[in-house]
Amino acid sequence: MDKALVIRIEEAALNAWPAVKQMDYDGWLLRMTGGPSKRINSVNIRRESNLPLAQKVGYCEWVYQREQLPLIFRLPEPLTSPELSEGLEKLGYRSFDPTLVLGKSVISTPELTQGLDFRQIPPLDWLAARSWMMGLPLVALNYHAAILNLILPEKALVCLFEEGQPAACGMAVLQGELLGYFSIYTRPSARRRGYGRAVMAALSQWGLERGAQVGYLQVEGDNVPAQAMYKEMGFGRLYGYKYRKCVAK
Repeated sequence: MDKALVIRIEEAALNAWPAVKQMDYDGWLLRMTGGPSKRINSVNIRRESNLPLAQKVGYCEWVYQREQLPLIFRLPEPLTSPELSEGLEKLGYRSFDPTLVLGKSVISTPELTQGLDFRQIPPLDWLAARSWMMGLPLVALNYHAAILNLILPEKALVCLFEEGQPAACGMAVLQGELLGYFSIYTRPSARRRGYGRAVMAALSQWGLERGAQVGYLQVEGDNVPAQAMYKEMGFGRLYGYKYRKCVAK
């Protein structure tokens, strides 16, 4: 895997899912927001360090404790040395939740969206539709609203309606020629109708009209159905990342 492309995708993905607070610290990016998302509440490794590992981890522990958050490390495989993984393991930080980053060339598939009622809608309306489809109160997605308001690259919030009701939704964020797909969700009662693929197609068309060339997305390592769907759509593995947290703290 081209390390330069990994760095560009990591940069784009971090910008597409920004944290409320963050700071650079000797090659590590400390991100803090609250809520359940690990990506915006973790230390992201971007390059090798100069400071001793125990000193750096100790400082990070202090910062996250001050923010009343657990210390979690997010470790992209191509940017994480064996020495760093071994060092964190010795300090008690165990790996969990392996995640895959998939990618493919962005192409047009208008047949997937033909005859469907797609709309780009404002952030709060999109969140309201998503919360309704998930069966959650809107207040449960407050952290999500904060993230949407912080995104600086151009984004598209798309919702597919069926008989006037939200059936599926998704978000795309464009940075240069890189198009990231996020928050793809289909209402449980509307699944197995191809709506997830249709949302991806609509977002791809939006990106193509703005110069997108390479699409990427992140999927949990144990989400076999989603991985199968994306494989059928032509997505392949680019790289992976894991999280680490201290089991004794």
